[in-house]
Amino acid sequence: MTLKNATTQAWSKAGRATWVALAAAGVAGVLRWIAGARPEWTETLYSRGLYPWVRSVQSALSGLSPWSVGELVLVALLTFVVVRGVLLVRALLRREATRLERLLRDLLGLARLLSWIWVVYVFTWAFHYARLPYAHGTGLDVRPAELGELEAAARDWLERARELRATLKEDANGVVALDTDLASVRARLAAAYERGGELDERLAGPAPVVRNALASPLMTLGGISGIYWPFTGEPHVNSLPPAPQRLFSALHEVAHERGFAREDEANYIAVHVGSTSGDAELAYSVSLMAYLNLHRSLAAVDADKALQLAKERPEGVQRDSAALAAFWKPKSKAAARVREVSTTMNDTYLKAQGQVHGVRSYGRMVDLLLAERRPRLGPGR
Repeated sequence: MTLKNATTQAWSKAGRATWVALAAAGVAGVLRWIAGARPEWTETLYSRGLYPWVRSVQSALSGLSPWSVGELVLVALLTFVVVRGVLLVRALLRREATRLERLLRDLLGLARLLSWIWVVYVFTWAFHYARLPYAHGTGLDVRPAELGELEAAARDWLERARELRATLKEDANGVVALDTDLASVRARLAAAYERGGELDERLAGPAPVVRNALASPLMTLGGISGIYWPFTGEPHVNSLPPAPQRLFSALHEVAHERGFAREDEANYIAVHVGSTSGDAELAYSVSLMAYLNLHRSLAAVDADKALQLAKERPEGVQRDSAALAAFWKPKSKAAARVREVSTTMNDTYLKAQGQVHGVRSYGRMVDLLLAERRPRLGPGR
């Protein structure tokens, strides 16, 4: 069979479906571009208009399964692609008469699959990157921090962490012992976000279907503490890090589920919801993570002040901080290389979605924490 005949047969069987998929992907791309140019439209029509309905359907359907629907779908998809790939390679090696037609048909099938994945991704998630910033309409004065302000805020959150830590239990190693049972975490997150929704309607929504990720060992290798799977509306949490990280990550991923895609905003919302939840364990977890982020930012501009502040950590907070640092430290050169590749991929993805700071966006929640703090200090602070 000639290449021309194989091409003709492949297009006659799958060409129309492929064109439909490619056209849909193109329309989704154009709409995503328009959304970026008109964030106020995106906020009204999608993030507060269509998306709450999408989220409700996703939560209802995903909640029917005791397992992660997202991970099951991903495994099934990867299995399908691998099997199809093996069959294609076998056909080519055997020089079967229809191998060119099969190759083109599979390539067209891949194009359709990727096109529809892109369409679903845009309509279930990507528009959120173009919505108005979280601070819009809140009165938060978001601007670069001054050194003194940064140090004072770090001390404030360290003091909060100290007070809360004194009320919590420890394990045999002197590290804080928190309740991370999945059923308990789900209920507490639902209550925390229900309370948060009373203060800000944008945070309201159905009880989140939080999952402990089966891929937690792989996530740890890549330096990932949580993932939101937009196709099924499921926040996934790495189940292996120390408890404060796990509770913070759960709050962070639910912020994504609530429609806030930017990493700095999801981090800030996690802190805001956790600290106002009335739940001492959630409040401690976010206080510790807020302090560590502020301390990291302080160290970037004044290492001496950061070192002095680190020496002032209470023993319990110091042990918890050390446990987090030890957990995330790569255990080998190979692990460090995998972490580097994972971080680069995440950085590229975030920049492609319009987050110009890439992975540094996570730490930029500091600007929002400081903006929230200023009104409490009076004018001009």
